[in-house]
Amino acid sequence: MKREKWFSEAVTEYKNDVDYLTEVAILDFTEKIVAKMKEQDLSRAELAKRLGVSKAFITKVLGGYPNLTIRSMVSFANALGCDLSLEILQQGFRANRIYQKPLRETVLRDK
Repeated sequence: MKREKWFSEAVTEYKNDVDYLTEVAILDFTEKIVAKMKEQDLSRAELAKRLGVSKAFITKVLGGYPNLTIRSMVSFANALGCDLSLEILQQGFRANRIYQKPLRETVLRDK
């Protein structure tokens, strides 16, 4: 129980710390990459080939490489056949996505 209390207090103390928030964002991004790779049965080697980078770079990124640019993030999403979506939400709120619609379907219905 002491560990849980310490952890809870530490998270509360650092919840607005830029370094902590950066680590959370990196972890979230890399978990999404890994999930898409599993969904597509895609190896690190194949992802590296699609991106034109080394397998070592993929390992570095998935290990939490903190120096990703938005351009790099878009490249990863594109290599996985995805779009990158960035959001800015009020502190204390998370995006709640129930489903995703194909853009083409939405555009065609709106016309």
